[in-house]
Amino acid sequence: MNKINRRFFLITVASFTATIFSSCTSLQNNGTANTANSPTATTAANTIATGTKEKIKVGVSPVPAGEILEFVKKNLAPQAGLDIEIVTFNDSVQNNTALKEEQIDANYFQHIPFMEDFGQRKNIKMYAFTPQIHLNPVGIFSKKHKSLAEVPQNALVSIPDDVSNAHRALKVLEEAKLIKLKPNVQPASPKDIIENPKNLQIREIPGAQAIPTLPDVDLAGITGNWVVQSGMKTDKDALAIESAQNPLYAVTLTTLVGKENDPRIQKLYKLLRDDQVKQFIKDKYQGAVLPIP
Repeated sequence: MNKINRRFFLITVASFTATIFSSCTSLQNNGTANTANSPTATTAANTIATGTKEKIKVGVSPVPAGEILEFVKKNLAPQAGLDIEIVTFNDSVQNNTALKEEQIDANYFQHIPFMEDFGQRKNIKMYAFTPQIHLNPVGIFSKKHKSLAEVPQNALVSIPDDVSNAHRALKVLEEAKLIKLKPNVQPASPKDIIENPKNLQIREIPGAQAIPTLPDVDLAGITGNWVVQSGMKTDKDALAIESAQNPLYAVTLTTLVGKENDPRIQKLYKLLRDDQVKQFIKDKYQGAVLPIP
C-alpha cells in the first residue's frame, strides 16, 4: 500500500470516529424561536454574579472564533458587564453536545447550514443569530503545483467530508472550471459532478486532516479556519478562493431554541457585531477571515 493510500486509509477510518468542523449559513434558523421558557427563569438559573458582571460560558473552535471572542472578552465585555468564560473545543460534536446538555450557554464556531444538518441528525433544536459574524472562505491549495493549469490528469483532490463544506469546495472547483456540477443542486456532492475533464479523483476527508495530508494530494479544498492555524494565507496562497459576496456560510453565534432572548446572549451577540470586532478581524487575518457587514 503506497503512502497516499495508507494515509487516506487512516483518514477514512478516523472519519468514522470524529466529525470535525470546518467551517463552517443559510439565512434560516433551525426551528422557530420559542420564548415561553426563556428570559427570566433561564437567566436567573444560569447567571453567576461576578461582582457587577454576568457570567456567560461560550464554546468556540480555537481559530479564528476563539481569538475573536478573546478580543471581545478583553476589550468590550468588561464595559458591557459580561464575564465571558471561553471553552475551547477541537470537535464540533463535543461543542454542540455541550450546548445541548447546557454545559455552555452558546457556541460560536459554525455556520447555519452546518448547524441545520447537525441539528437534524442529532435532534438538537438550535437558534442562529443573523446577520452573521465572520466568513472562513474556502480556498483551493496545493504544495505540488503553483497554478491550476499545472494540475495533471487523474489528480488527487481532497475536500471536507461534511455536507455543507464539501459543497463549498466543489463550487470553488467548478468556478475554477476544473469540474461541472448538476445545475441547482444544493448541497452538491462528488456524485453530482457531470463533467470532469481532468478525471480528478475526489476524496472526502475530515477538515482537520486537510493540512496534514496536503503534501500527499495535488489539490485540497480547505476552509479558512484550518488555513489560519496552519500559518498559510488564504488571500496569498490559495489557487482559487470562494467569493465573499454571498455570506451563506458565515459563522455566527448559536444557542438552543428558547434561549435566544437571554439578555446575556443578546448582549454578547451585539458585541460580536461591533465595528471594533470587524476591524480586529480585518487587521489580524488579512483576508483569510472576512467580517460580515
